[in-house]
Amino acid sequence: MTSPKFRPYTSGDKDACIDIFMSNTPRFFGIEEVVEFRQFLETLPCAYFVATQNDEVVACGGHGYHEKKQAVVLAWGMVRADLHKHGLGKFMLVERLKQIYKDFGEAFVQIDTSQHSKGFFEKYGFEGTQVIENYFAPGIHRVDMELRLNEKRHHTLLSK
Repeated sequence: MTSPKFRPYTSGDKDACIDIFMSNTPRFFGIEEVVEFRQFLETLPCAYFVATQNDEVVACGGHGYHEKKQAVVLAWGMVRADLHKHGLGKFMLVERLKQIYKDFGEAFVQIDTSQHSKGFFEKYGFEGTQVIENYFAPGIHRVDMELRLNEKRHHTLLSK
């Protein structure tokens, strides 16, 4: 397989992103969340990106500044389920963090994820701040996490 490419989302990517979402249901997302995700893609309240391999969208994710939280929040990041454990999650996270540093400089980066993805984010320095059981759907708990993105961490990302 070729190396992934990172680019901004376009409206033509919508169906592929929804397919990626559905491939991760019900383990990582509750089926009822697809309505919210579809609305997100239609309104794009923040920067959103895709990863492609062989001209096929295989992952997506975004970020936006949340004024109330005074932090950059990662939004709707996911990799097509049959491609988990192939480095695409790492690729998307590193590329988004590089983009955040470029856009905002040093910043707090937050994410609300599930217990299934918590360990992945911990590997990159995110720390859990709270857990809300059955938040997303029955059996899918919300885990709030944060990372201080600074110059040292940014230089580490550039070497990846």
